[in-house]
Amino acid sequence: MSDGLAWIRPGARATLLWIEGGAGGSSGAHIHQIAGPLLERPPESPYVVLAPAGADQFSARLYAGLVSLNELREFLSACVLARGRVDSTLETVVTDVETPVLPVLDHWRVAGGPPMLPYLADIAAFLPHDLPVHVSEEGHAVAVTREEAFQRVWVCAECGDPEDASVFLWSARMGPTVRACLLIENEGGRWTCHLHPFEFLRPES
Repeated sequence: MSDGLAWIRPGARATLLWIEGGAGGSSGAHIHQIAGPLLERPPESPYVVLAPAGADQFSARLYAGLVSLNELREFLSACVLARGRVDSTLETVVTDVETPVLPVLDHWRVAGGPPMLPYLADIAAFLPHDLPVHVSEEGHAVAVTREEAFQRVWVCAECGDPEDASVFLWSARMGPTVRACLLIENEGGRWTCHLHPFEFLRPES
């Protein structure tokens, strides 16, 4: 785990890719065939979460708001966090280091704290990297009152369909603060996974 944590830090953003198969390449690289989602361009971040294509039924339950925290952990236990690049054909991803994602998230949960951000109720969002990440007032209320939760916290009101645009949050109370352990932003089936991106104060703190 210490080796895995040397190349990535809390707050990183990773693109989730559904993959099928994989093979070793030169210099220890691994090559994976991308089964989805449809990409318009290679991701900007070098970090990816590789999920087995056979687990894609998870998506439908996620969009429906039916995934429990235990189901999320079960899904993540089959996923790999990696550093790499998607090739120009957008059909394969080549990685140079990989590690199971769930132990990383669990390790960071008790490690040094991520940035503290205010919840902006007037726009129902947080602003990491000066860009809004939408979390509804209802979702925020659940996060600050429950010890730990995974929930759908936002659906675009304009389109009204979680498959088009939505946000999902795994939160855990840490004394006077709440930590965003994992935040998934979905845009048309393309998921950006924010790994321990921020913390926020509970209202009574």
